[in-house]
Amino acid sequence: MLISSTAARVAGFFAASFVPSSVALAYFPVFLAGRGLSGAEIGILTALPMILRVTTASLLGLFADRLGDRRRALVLYAFLSLAGVAALWPATGFGTLLLATLATWAFWNGITPVSDAVAVSVARRGEGVYGRMRVWGSISFVVTNLWVGGIVAASGSEVVLRLLTIGMLMQFAAAFLVPSDRTAGEPARAPATPTREILCDLVADRRLAALAIGSALLQATHAMLYTFASLYWGTLGFSGSQVGVLWSTGVIGEILLFAFSGLALRAVGARGLMALGAAGAVARWLLFPLIGASMPLWVAFQGLHALTFAAVHLATIQLITATVDDRRAATVQGMLASLNGLAMATAMVASGPLYAAWGGRAFWAMAVVAAAGTAMVTIGLARPVPRPGR
Repeated sequence: MLISSTAARVAGFFAASFVPSSVALAYFPVFLAGRGLSGAEIGILTALPMILRVTTASLLGLFADRLGDRRRALVLYAFLSLAGVAALWPATGFGTLLLATLATWAFWNGITPVSDAVAVSVARRGEGVYGRMRVWGSISFVVTNLWVGGIVAASGSEVVLRLLTIGMLMQFAAAFLVPSDRTAGEPARAPATPTREILCDLVADRRLAALAIGSALLQATHAMLYTFASLYWGTLGFSGSQVGVLWSTGVIGEILLFAFSGLALRAVGARGLMALGAAGAVARWLLFPLIGASMPLWVAFQGLHALTFAAVHLATIQLITATVDDRRAATVQGMLASLNGLAMATAMVASGPLYAAWGGRAFWAMAVVAAAGTAMVTIGLARPVPRPGR
């Protein structure tokens, strides 16, 4: 099936928006260290985006839905994020860098839930496949990470800010290409407190609540991976380039599942994808400390990232956000982002002392979290999930 121009424009925005995300995730701490911050101060500033996601993503999604045209929200959030990055340029001490970081991520955290809502809306209208649009974000992330690594190594920490600014400019420009929502200009039917109503709906429907909580727990199991996998692979004797290959292999698996998401959904359905992702998470973290130092085995094993991240993400999009009226899609996406952020932040905080005490065996704790997530999604999958208009 040929990709529609609408889907291509959304895919283009995903690609552009993941450029600054890749730069910030991997190299923002390098920039902060270059500005003279201590390890404790760097830890605070790198945790700040996660805290903001928990507290602001729901509100940003709600505001996007109330605007009526979510493209306008993306343009606004991209502009304000760019303005925040501009404030990083003159910042030097911890206080000014703290304020500039707050200004940057306060609205940047609204980009992902709103762009996901736009993509779901496009898929709902039959103008594209969500996974085929979202895959360009993952591709962009990998390409940017490989490209930026060499530049930072050759040019030093200050180049990170220049690259982040370029990425933000690309994101801002691409936001204008996102198609307007077809519901734009229609009268809003949201009540005075829509967030509370949607949250009450989600909690009241045990199936949807269980799926949302289970999905958040399954995604939170990656906290130990993101924080300590590189250190753990180093203890096994792998070089920096080998560690890079292992990270890339995991993302390649994610890319492949997104690219063939339509085929996967036709084959096993969203419920099947969720079940595979949950089972894969339990198996992945149980086996993680037992693999040993075999590079070929690790390369194959990292392919499970396609299940533990991509399959769970795709299934969540299909089973939860696609059941909600389109005018509230960004609100629900924001709520899910906040829930995921809370679960991930909690798991990251716990990962430090667990890894310090147990080393590689600490990944078994993530298997316990995965088992809890599996139990929750099993409850959610026990009955069919309602369709939009419920």
